Amino acid sequence: MNKSGEWGNMTERRLISELTKVCEGLKKQDNGFVWLTHLGHWRNPEVVAVFDTEINRNRALEQNWEAIFITQVEMALEAIKSTLVSVRFDSEEACAKQSRGNWGTHLAKNVTH
Repeated sequence: MNKSGEWGNMTERRLISELTKVCEGLKKQDNGFVWLTHLGHWRNPEVVAVFDTEINRNRALEQNWEAIFITQVEMALEAIKSTLVSVRFDSEEACAKQSRGNWGTHLAKNVTH
């Protein structure tokens, strides 16, 4: 592997590490948020926050939870010189209903960019 490929893999791992820290901290709020993922290149990812149910997702968004989430994600991305493209809020319940629990299919059909 060439140096740019190695650097890209290292940076992808750093992105995952930074987002994992954000995820673990936010899960402690016990509001139904259960995990997050990212789509696209590490330099310009789309981040998806996943709640257990639609009720919990809607409740969190009504309480402006997304501002906290976006701020923490942007700070994490800044650490690796990455720029957030978009944020999506989803739920395990929606994936089960719309995509029979297949997250690969669910995320692909709901791409925002």
